[in-house]
Amino acid sequence: MDASTPLCFQCGGLGHKTCYCKSTSAESNNEEKESFKRYKDNRKKNHDHFGKVVRWMAESKRLDSDEPIDPLVWLKSQAPTDIDGRCVTQRRLDLQRAKYNDLDKAQRTVFGGAIAQLKSSLSSRLNISSEDQLASQWHKKLTRAVQLGQPAEFSSTNREEHCIEVYAVEKLQPRCRQLHHLIFHDNSFSAKIRSKLLPSANNKAQSSTNCISLGGGPGFDHISFCIAAMFLHDIQPNRSNLQPNRIKTEVYDLYNDDWEPVMTTLRQCFDKDDEKESLTMHHVDLRLDLDDESHEQLRTSLQTVDIICAQFVLHENSSFIAQEVEIEGRPQKQIVGVMRGIFRCSPVNTIMIITDSANTLFPYLKDCAREYGWIYLCAEEQLRKEGKRRTYLGPKSFLILLRMNIACVK
Repeated sequence: MDASTPLCFQCGGLGHKTCYCKSTSAESNNEEKESFKRYKDNRKKNHDHFGKVVRWMAESKRLDSDEPIDPLVWLKSQAPTDIDGRCVTQRRLDLQRAKYNDLDKAQRTVFGGAIAQLKSSLSSRLNISSEDQLASQWHKKLTRAVQLGQPAEFSSTNREEHCIEVYAVEKLQPRCRQLHHLIFHDNSFSAKIRSKLLPSANNKAQSSTNCISLGGGPGFDHISFCIAAMFLHDIQPNRSNLQPNRIKTEVYDLYNDDWEPVMTTLRQCFDKDDEKESLTMHHVDLRLDLDDESHEQLRTSLQTVDIICAQFVLHENSSFIAQEVEIEGRPQKQIVGVMRGIFRCSPVNTIMIITDSANTLFPYLKDCAREYGWIYLCAEEQLRKEGKRRTYLGPKSFLILLRMNIACVK
């Protein structure tokens, strides 16, 4: 069949398009219908990216082990080389690239479906309509807060216009998407994040990950981690012998009392069992020091934390977080308050994820991180190969940090 030959999507015949087809399903011969059915089935199969990932994950040589597999790490280990005695052909490279494409589309499809269902349920439970979203003034309040470098007000004074509920519904998808796609970014730091989200064997204690979410609203970061952890479980070839990672997230927010009812609703929409310990709300004021008496719970949680996440919260507190201090007789800006305390007190191997609308704070955050034994990967410092920027899946301004040692703590 020539590539330009039209194919009818009604009868499966060649030489005409559906709009000009004169046949009905009754008039179509069986051969044409069977041919068209095979065509549709094959097309559907080719678009089942999740199924493809499960199938090529099953090709792993570790099927005799109950150890979970990071799909991106496994793909990298299977990269075509001439070391195995086979030539690196274009076909082998294309097959490898197709697997990366399958994984990317599979995780995005799973995320999109889960978030769409959750957003619908949350909107219904909070009684938020599209008209409420259009009428809300939170956009102006948040923009003003970012311009001033001061926290946006999500307090009870805004309840009449459903400000806090509207924000929760409208920002659910974009806020969760930023973190979720960054988790599946192909770099060594994101691989460290995924390693903390992998499932565990049924004959072992269930693995759990302790997360701290700074300014995480009603629990956006928790939802992202949970969806990613479930995806990493469901694609495993021996998933029947594995149990999903248990994510425990503590959200710390300046307006914790106002956010808590919304957080409870979100948790109930996402988790039918409503496991209360999985997502909890606590108070933090980033303008104060970590040693402040109001931060006792945060200090305790930092002792056992695995992942710290600060999404779109630091820049709107920049006027308090980065302040000028005198160092060796010269005024210099440096990180102060709670963030400095977190850099100082977090355990070794803690991962910190920072995403924001701008990266103006990042130089000071990196200086503070180096002082306390952290290494980092930043958006503009992504690894380059042959002068070309690598494929990029996450937010425009991100900073991922890993605590390597505490030897330099003062």
